[in-house]
Amino acid sequence: MKAKITYIIHSCFTVEFDDKVLLFDYPGRGFSTEDTKKIVRSILDGKAAYIFASHSHGDHFTTDIFNFEEGPSRTHFVLSDDISLYRGSRPLNLTMIGAEEKVVIDDISIESFKSNDAGVAFLITYKDKKIYYGGDLAKWDWPEWSSSKRKKHVDVFKRILYTLKDIDIAFSNMDKRLDSWAGPLEFINQVDPKYFVPMHTFGNEDWIEDLLAEDIPHSTTVFHYKKTGDSTKWNL
Repeated sequence: MKAKITYIIHSCFTVEFDDKVLLFDYPGRGFSTEDTKKIVRSILDGKAAYIFASHSHGDHFTTDIFNFEEGPSRTHFVLSDDISLYRGSRPLNLTMIGAEEKVVIDDISIESFKSNDAGVAFLITYKDKKIYYGGDLAKWDWPEWSSSKRKKHVDVFKRILYTLKDIDIAFSNMDKRLDSWAGPLEFINQVDPKYFVPMHTFGNEDWIEDLLAEDIPHSTTVFHYKKTGDSTKWNL
């Protein structure tokens, strides 16, 4: 099975299969542009679309995602339950998911993990292939935090590394504001995904070159995108 990965901006990506497409964490103002919207609409057009939001932060979610429903023939939204939208009954094509839950939508299985920042991370299984999308679950070890707070956050990150097995595509943070870069090297070395997509770069795509300069295991291929709209095709 082939998958096409397209970089939109920051932590937003699409994963395309023959008959469906996954969209992760389309962001709000400061990140979203007419260009990013145009690219997303062209990718979603005519396909069954599954639109995910891992948490409520503005660099990962905007209500503008509901405008993408017009193009696809079928759309389903999967949002972390820290996103407050509806007080009454929910639309049938909206699933709110909390931490440590499992749901099945059509032929896609979704498992969630509690983030050490906000919302959830997703583990998606489709046709026996596993896609992990971390959202803001990462190695947050800010130096200004107390040692106990750093340990608490890092322990959650380490726990997820030992939980994930046989991952085909992994999306996890690479944030060079931290000396640890938020943990991409640890993730790759421990989880050993077939393909790794660094994210949370705030548009600093050149950060990825520093990751590629490290000793990456030959068993993992890293998506080296350089600008919005860059894509790659992988055999899963």
